[in-house]
Amino acid sequence: MLQVFIGFLPWILYWSFSGPGLWTIAILGGLIAAAALVTWRWFKRRDIKTMEVVTMAYFAIHAIVTLALGSSFLKTYGPIANSLVLAGMAFGTLAMKNPFTYQYAKEDWDKSYWNDPAFIRINEIITGVWGWIFLLNAALGALAIFVFPAQELWFVVILPNVGIVAGIIFSSRFPNYAVRKSIQARLDEWDPYKWSAPKFNGRPTSEDEHDVIVIGSGVGGLSAAALLAKRGLKVAVFEQHYLPGGYCTSWERRVRPPHSTPDSKERWTYVFDAGVHDVSGLSERGGIRSLLRMLDIEDAIEWKLNEQEYFIGETHFKVPHDADEFICQLGERFPSEAEAICKFFDEMRLILREMYADLEKTGGAPRGPNNIEDLLAYPKTHPHAYKWMDKPFIEMLDEFFSDPRVKDLLTALTGYLSDDPKSLTVGSMAPILGYYFNGGYYPVGGSQALPNALVDVIEKHDGKVFLRTPVQRIIVEKDRAVGIELKNGQIHRAKAILSNADTYKTFLELVGQEHLPSDFTEHIESLKPSTSAFIVFLGLDIVPNIAPITMLDDIGIMVPSKSDSSLAPAGHASVTLLKLLPETDFAKWDRKSPGYSQRKHQFADQMIASAEEIIPGLRQHITYRQEGSPATFARYAWTTNGSIYGPATGQKRLTIKTPIKNLYVAGSGVMGSGVEAAAIAGIHAANEICKTK
Repeated sequence: MLQVFIGFLPWILYWSFSGPGLWTIAILGGLIAAAALVTWRWFKRRDIKTMEVVTMAYFAIHAIVTLALGSSFLKTYGPIANSLVLAGMAFGTLAMKNPFTYQYAKEDWDKSYWNDPAFIRINEIITGVWGWIFLLNAALGALAIFVFPAQELWFVVILPNVGIVAGIIFSSRFPNYAVRKSIQARLDEWDPYKWSAPKFNGRPTSEDEHDVIVIGSGVGGLSAAALLAKRGLKVAVFEQHYLPGGYCTSWERRVRPPHSTPDSKERWTYVFDAGVHDVSGLSERGGIRSLLRMLDIEDAIEWKLNEQEYFIGETHFKVPHDADEFICQLGERFPSEAEAICKFFDEMRLILREMYADLEKTGGAPRGPNNIEDLLAYPKTHPHAYKWMDKPFIEMLDEFFSDPRVKDLLTALTGYLSDDPKSLTVGSMAPILGYYFNGGYYPVGGSQALPNALVDVIEKHDGKVFLRTPVQRIIVEKDRAVGIELKNGQIHRAKAILSNADTYKTFLELVGQEHLPSDFTEHIESLKPSTSAFIVFLGLDIVPNIAPITMLDDIGIMVPSKSDSSLAPAGHASVTLLKLLPETDFAKWDRKSPGYSQRKHQFADQMIASAEEIIPGLRQHITYRQEGSPATFARYAWTTNGSIYGPATGQKRLTIKTPIKNLYVAGSGVMGSGVEAAAIAGIHAANEICKTK
């Protein structure tokens, strides 16, 4: 209101001197004051305010009409004209989507707030209120002139000033009220279900009773289970697969060498991964590092730094480990974009720093503020994250670059999250671009090393992980999750149930629509599953001359044995080819459809032929081969349509708490896809169920 008050100074001068009839001083004083404001703002900041320009123009006309021409029109009808001019100014700035109070508010608020929809909306409301006050005052002036001339004091002075005072009070108090209400609404979106976490009083003693049951042993579920077990709770994890880890699993395949005799016991052993070959979050403040540190197993896994290489269109690029060197090489490759490349990575570095800045406040994993005061401060304390987090990543690239080849390179890793780069926000892509700053890593022994380490923590603290033990339903009594029923009919009960299973299957199959609010059911049913993929596992008797993580247009070629030589015999390699498929292709990959095996084999042949562009003679060096289709992912990971990222990106995510009391969810449906995102979801789920003391 201070800035608005300054804008009103010419009018205050005018009203002060016109009341006693000092018209010359009133008009010229108002004109000079308005001109001084406009001039001062222009020369100081190259800025003008609409109200001050309109005021200056009005007083200039007033001076000509009243002082130069000697007309008394604006003296007589001033109470109407003055208010109509101000009303026109207010509603005009609204129509131009630049409310006059917004123009002044920017003087007092940090630039990071200016584009916030709530900030703009509040000023639209305030400007609208002032517009109606000015219209009301014009109507009061008309009543004083045409209807109640004897009551001029009331209709021209007292009542209009009451309106002005009311406007000042409203303008002073409404922003605080509106901002806090808006922020509370945002907090409610993140935590719409207000039921309290269960109380864990005394450790259950029965074999079928637990403090917490976790359905599914993906990284999200295991992370939460390990943290909760370490906090002293009795935890049980139930997994339908024979390995823990979900997509973060690996397994051995033993192959008889072609030169061996029938009675020879010699075998070549290859280790393959289900889907995880490159892990982020291992920087000092990364999500995986934070999890391992909280579990006291930071040194339990040996990590190897991966290398990346891109063959995209006509562009071939090897990514150096050092981010500054990467930026330098990109600039040399694309000199016209060199300056923009530096600015882009400088901005991304700041975004990442701010995203991970508050781990101590947010329970060990990044997330937005969870209270009004921190959210109010967030745009100022985290200006770069605030500016970009929710914007589409493609729009950010368009803002910095014009060369499509640069954009293609910087979207090379979007396949870690989705087959649709346009659906990804800067907030979701920032940790992926963190690979360039902090590196991507591979666990020695295969991706199974991470879930195995988490299982060890669970079992060390007397928790249990049941494999080959599928869950049939979540038991709900009086709107509260109280246990599970296994496929074999056994019942297990717990005070809290955490599902790390597929989103659709959790709610539509395990819980059942009869226990869910209709709007929540509609939301789950409306969610589109993410893409699936086709995968080819190859044992080779050569070591390809490519990086462990190589992107060949739309095919990912992973050679983890180049990061960890123990995954293949000496001179051999374990290779995985991965190609994303749209979810609409799932029907053609029905395992029961005619020609399924032949179709799968032919598709793998095509991928192998493509890979031969950079691995010459690949076919002649294959010692082992296995293919996996979307049906394979659906079968082993128990996902809808074989989706590999949970619900598709760009849709409203689930919250950790659900409409069913004591039922929580973790995994890709909450924080998005990727190992680090799953671990972060698990950390937050554990904190919701049982916060650290």
